Amino acid sequence: MSDVVSLKTATATKWWVQIRGRAFGPYTIEQMAAFLTEGRVRPTTLVSDTGKDNWTEARRVMALRGLRKPAAANDAEEAANVFVHAEIFSGAWMPFMAALESMGFVCDLGPGLWLVRTRYTSGVIRNTLSQTLERGDRFVVIDASRDRLAWFNLGPEVDVRIGKVWNGPLRTEATNDAG
Repeated sequence: MSDVVSLKTATATKWWVQIRGRAFGPYTIEQMAAFLTEGRVRPTTLVSDTGKDNWTEARRVMALRGLRKPAAANDAEEAANVFVHAEIFSGAWMPFMAALESMGFVCDLGPGLWLVRTRYTSGVIRNTLSQTLERGDRFVVIDASRDRLAWFNLGPEVDVRIGKVWNGPLRTEATNDAG
């Protein structure tokens, strides 16, 4: 049995996306391609060609396959050194690695840790890689050249902690006030 759903998608001109039980749309195929590239629509996002029924995961819809094409950001003319650390529990290593290797030259540094020489920004890398993963998988992208950080699926409490440290003030040395 195939995991691809046909629906009426070969000729569909409008698409709806379901987020937290609410339908949004209609969107053109061009808009859907942009959403996939940006990571706003993920492979597990429910989509429909009617907006009322036939909801299925985007990755199962043949008409949506292959639309995601990462593009270098306008401000990313020069190559950058980017570290990626991932914990993949779902078994999605093959698509994750294929996506990672499509982003530039990859050097394996250790289990779940890579250095990538790329023109892509950390946000584009995060959006591209996140589309290959499942619930429970997570990763961090650290752009050492551009001083940028992006992450996926670390949880809201980690988001807050990262925000406090990444852009926070430097810790000052304790002064000896004993006297």
